[in-house]
Amino acid sequence: MTYSVKLTPRVAPVQARARQRVADILDAAQVLLETDAKVTTSTIAAQAQIPVGSIYRYFPNVHSVYRNLFEKLSVCLREQIAIVISKTDSEESWDVLLQEILNNSIVFFQHNPAYGKLLFGNATPGLDTVKRETVSLLSTQLAERWRAGHDGFHDGDVDDVSRMASRLFTFVEQCYFEQNGDHRDAVSVVEAVKALQAYLSIYLTPASQGS
Repeated sequence: MTYSVKLTPRVAPVQARARQRVADILDAAQVLLETDAKVTTSTIAAQAQIPVGSIYRYFPNVHSVYRNLFEKLSVCLREQIAIVISKTDSEESWDVLLQEILNNSIVFFQHNPAYGKLLFGNATPGLDTVKRETVSLLSTQLAERWRAGHDGFHDGDVDDVSRMASRLFTFVEQCYFEQNGDHRDAVSVVEAVKALQAYLSIYLTPASQGS
């Protein structure tokens, strides 16, 4: 489906003051999402304590704010994951690194519930594009690690396995945000993590068996 809604910012912020104004707008939208408040350009402006016109200077509509906020949060999460994936000199096995990724992600989810709200925002134009881009980024990071000979990758196509692993990680995210209460111990989250671990165990070798 092709959307005609404009999603790209009207003006790319260059000066420090402009970048701060955009950051304030995105922060305000995040606060409103996380408190289940109504999100409009007016409420964003009130939360950020800026004129409504300042929002329209940088964003054509609320959909554009959502898309850029989701992109910001997704990049932040994937950067945290990339730090763990880049531990190429570590003696830790892949399953220990995976647990570190999951632990860091859960902390991120807890501190950024707006990420989950946007993750399920299928009715908002542009969010699916960001989801595909973030899955692709994680897939590329995993593929690069395995092509470099880490984690004892074997018996599979690196690109296919990295793409599937990235999609399974997204499924873990979805299960987490579908739950109420104690997300970490929710049955669906535990089972989704088991599925990811079982899939990776087919193609990756524990460090103790890799020598």
